[in-house]
Amino acid sequence: MPVAVFTTTMDGSAAAASLTTAVDVGTQRYENVYLEIPTMTSNSQLHILAAATLAGTYRAVYHPAINSATSSLNKFAVSSGVSGLIPIPNGLRFMKVQSTASVSFSAEFKIHTSSR
Repeated sequence: MPVAVFTTTMDGSAAAASLTTAVDVGTQRYENVYLEIPTMTSNSQLHILAAATLAGTYRAVYHPAINSATSSLNKFAVSSGVSGLIPIPNGLRFMKVQSTASVSFSAEFKIHTSSR
């Protein structure tokens, strides 16, 4: 099973929301994609952004809502207080991670991919 790990960094010096550098996972179609979230001291949420090209406009990735009575879609969001591996949608080539508030230090995120 081919496995690849891509690394991106979020600068912690900003006093507001932050973005990582872009990650290009290539053209291979991966069956499993996970975002590794480091231990962070921040109260922000993390959002996955994706674009059609590396220099393109990065937009929020949405997923079906569990409670469709209030909204049919929600931004893909994870609390940054939780470290670990979080499954994210496959099929995205160019991605960034965005925090909704400042992080207290530079954070390194890894995107783990695998396929058969």
